[in-house]
Amino acid sequence: MYDLIIRDATILAPTGRQVADVAVQDGRISYVGPRPPKRRSREEISAIGRFLMPGVIDTSVQFEPNGDPSVWARESRAAVTGGVTTVIAHPGGQQPVVDPASARARISRIGDQSWTHFALWGAANGQNAKALTSAYRQGLLVGALGLFGNNPVDAPHALPTSKLKHYLDHPGVLGLQLENLLGAPDSLRRSLREAADRWVHLVHLSTTEELVFLDPVRGEQQLTASVTPHHLFLCDEDTTPLNGATTVPPVRSETDRRTLWTAVKRGRLDCLASDHHPTPAGGTEQGIPGSELLLPLLLAAVHAGRISLERMVDLCATTPARIFGLSTKGQIAPGFDADLVLLTEGELDRVNTAELASSAGWSPYADREVAPKPDLVVVGGQIASQRGFIVAEGPNGRHVGATSSAAS
Repeated sequence: MYDLIIRDATILAPTGRQVADVAVQDGRISYVGPRPPKRRSREEISAIGRFLMPGVIDTSVQFEPNGDPSVWARESRAAVTGGVTTVIAHPGGQQPVVDPASARARISRIGDQSWTHFALWGAANGQNAKALTSAYRQGLLVGALGLFGNNPVDAPHALPTSKLKHYLDHPGVLGLQLENLLGAPDSLRRSLREAADRWVHLVHLSTTEELVFLDPVRGEQQLTASVTPHHLFLCDEDTTPLNGATTVPPVRSETDRRTLWTAVKRGRLDCLASDHHPTPAGGTEQGIPGSELLLPLLLAAVHAGRISLERMVDLCATTPARIFGLSTKGQIAPGFDADLVLLTEGELDRVNTAELASSAGWSPYADREVAPKPDLVVVGGQIASQRGFIVAEGPNGRHVGATSSAAS
């Protein structure tokens, strides 16, 4: 007997669409086709006229800035209501992830309180390349994330670029932020060429200059890049929605914003990272909330004709699963994890901050037109959310590590 059958759904993939039934058993997709061979199921849902996509993978969140697992529980719960089923946690905060012991401590702290599946970035601190390699090989991390730069004014906490070479042999994804490296483009290109046989992921691209740098190098190197929703939907000509909050990198010009959308549409950017931080309005910490509305914002962009549903699935699920080695996620096919989002495309609503689930209590997208939250969100085979409301008895998220990846 199946646990769940979703009937007559229009299944979305980067390569196209198909109408089929999807059967779920023991947290995995067991069957995709016209009719399951076993007809009985504990629960059936009709999806006629609706779209079914793999769960959203948010490639950078800060759910636990202060080491408080109750904050993680609240923020992951909010993310699930918006269609996010897996997050990759930023390694910083008061208890950063810098080695196997700190990675295990964070996994243990989160425990069984996460509503999303979660993976971890490790923080490159200039001295821990071997430790991060060990953590990756033990299945604790999916990558090493570093902020490098030689300008102490613009990036006082950045590592000198000379330290970058120590991480070029790290077996997981090497995440870099470009903004503070562009002042020395030749040395940066040399460093990237030294990493020609490994995967480099550029996080939070936000300017036309970065894209201009990226294009020719991308033809020579194994590079991918992410973009945040606030760099796609906000600009510095109107900072009122930020309520005094700051982001790293900062919100850019309208010209940069439009260029980023062109890059998204043409496949020059690969995935999305909300960089969600539950900082309260007017708070002193850097960061803004965003994971909960990542999918509704993109569906509004689909409605406006900026991207297709297929391109959205590629950005949200298929490509991030490939980059970070989440080999059982990102597709609706037998054997893959039953992380699913059922949605009705074409409807729009306005963001009401009083209805948001994040503990931040505000949103830079207040009163903006977005799509409603998904009709149904399934995490690990369990129905977690319906129309923005949690319906599961408890969280079903678990820690996941890289099993195979573009970086391997």
